[in-house]
Amino acid sequence: MLFLSLLIVVLGSHPVLKMESYDNSGGINLVCESRGWNPEPEVLWLDREGATLPAEDTQIHRDTEGFSVKRSITVYDYSDSNRFYCRLQQKHHMMETEIIINSKVFHAWKWIVGISLSACLIALGLIVTAVVCNCLRKELQRLRVEYGNYTRVCKK
Repeated sequence: MLFLSLLIVVLGSHPVLKMESYDNSGGINLVCESRGWNPEPEVLWLDREGATLPAEDTQIHRDTEGFSVKRSITVYDYSDSNRFYCRLQQKHHMMETEIIINSKVFHAWKWIVGISLSACLIALGLIVTAVVCNCLRKELQRLRVEYGNYTRVCKK
């Protein structure tokens, strides 16, 4: 008897890399996503030398088109090279995408936070000023009415 085993391998879409957000500690959150894989690929983040970097757990979803994978990592300014790779691999197949981040981007978050904080403080100051002015206007109006009533009583 002869048994035949057939394994169908489907390569998914090329990995898409996104800079998702800034981290409070000065890092940048990167996301690698790909769809349509079968079987499920392994997702790795690598530095420029090809060493595996610690990243969050891979999010895996399966639908009629195969496996969709998503894996995030927070990277920091390494100065010598801010070159990172997302690699998706199966037993005999591999796809890889590279992202290069200018070191100036790592310091931009400080400006963004500073400008945002300044804008919030200015808005808060304007609100407080408006409330105080409104209260003073009402008090002045009340005093005018009260003084007006007092002068009428004195004239009689």
